[in-house]
Amino acid sequence: MKSFVRHLLVLIFLAAIRSEAQPASSAATNAPDLLPASSPYGEARVFRNIAYVDHPTPRQNFDLYLPKDRGNHPSRLIIWIHGGAWMSGIKEWDNVKYLVQHGYAIATLDYRITPENTFPAQIQDCNAALNFILAHAADYGISSRQFVVAGASAGGHLALLLGLARQEKSFGADPAIKPPAILDFFGPTDLDRAKADTPPDFPQKSIDTIRDALTKLLDGPPEKMAVQARWASPINYVSPANPPVLILHGSKDDLVPPVQSQRLKTALTQAGVKNELIWVNGAPHDGPLFSTPEIQTKVLAFLDEIFGSIK
Repeated sequence: MKSFVRHLLVLIFLAAIRSEAQPASSAATNAPDLLPASSPYGEARVFRNIAYVDHPTPRQNFDLYLPKDRGNHPSRLIIWIHGGAWMSGIKEWDNVKYLVQHGYAIATLDYRITPENTFPAQIQDCNAALNFILAHAADYGISSRQFVVAGASAGGHLALLLGLARQEKSFGADPAIKPPAILDFFGPTDLDRAKADTPPDFPQKSIDTIRDALTKLLDGPPEKMAVQARWASPINYVSPANPPVLILHGSKDDLVPPVQSQRLKTALTQAGVKNELIWVNGAPHDGPLFSTPEIQTKVLAFLDEIFGSIK
């Protein structure tokens, strides 16, 4: 009964935000900022703080970076979700800025954070942003077909949910929208097993951080919120219908146990879903080792293969 009531309340809330999910007009007429070649994005135009719901909170918006020389075709798009343990972070935390120099557009999302907003507010915002961006793609000269959902850490978790849980209506997902691929940088995949997955040498500070983040996300201690933890775990949405997934994880990650990515890879493989797990040797949780020339080449190769298969 409690589960039924919880889901009923979620659906009531979702109905309310769906009416706000498609603002009446686009912000495409706003003048963009021009970025110089010396910026991390290279020469680019950026539209800032585009609201993706009517009457948005300060965090329900995104920035859109467009390459300077886009040719006559809509730009391929990366929808990027930042990390921050679901309780902090800003949309400027973008691990793939270099992709704009390779002709990609990047939409970097902000979303409501904890503890004021518990799950599933975060993934509902990501779906609202996805719906809005695709509905207004022509306004910005970006493709509504050639796009990838991506993110790092908590943003990787949300990117996985955004791409895998397309049938979960309580998340605000439109089943008709099918992201062609997912790019996951060290995102938590199995919240129900987060504590059990921590190795014996894991720092106590990291264990405390994980527990605090999950308590705020799930609205209660994780050991008492097992149902909510499973509901919020991307691994539980793995199915043969999933899009390809590229996973990157540091071998020395001291916040998200590496086994979480390994278990996701195993589940995807068993379901027959194309996937690749790149271990970034010696890398902790995030950092410059995730944007070396070698890693950039691998990410670009994955994207070239994905977009090359879209007719």
